[in-house]
Amino acid sequence: MQAICQVVEMKAWLDVAVLRCPNCGRHYIEASWYVLEMESDIECGECGKEFNTKKNATDRALLEFQINEDSKIQKVDIAKRLKLESRRKG
Repeated sequence: MQAICQVVEMKAWLDVAVLRCPNCGRHYIEASWYVLEMESDIECGECGKEFNTKKNATDRALLEFQINEDSKIQKVDIAKRLKLESRRKG
């Protein structure tokens, strides 16, 4: 009898935006909904200045995570480059 081993590839995705502090240049990565839809202000952990996330977004991408059978992250890739605009129109 031959055992059949089926490998199930598990994946998860996260839409992220890259931010840059306009005062000191430190980079941050946040979920893009927080940046583009909430348009929140955050305080830079480096220089302490507050800045708007949407106005200081520099890049956006969909990250693809490969997950193992123990639900642990094994690998992360850029699945797709996305436009720096809100998904909602209006």
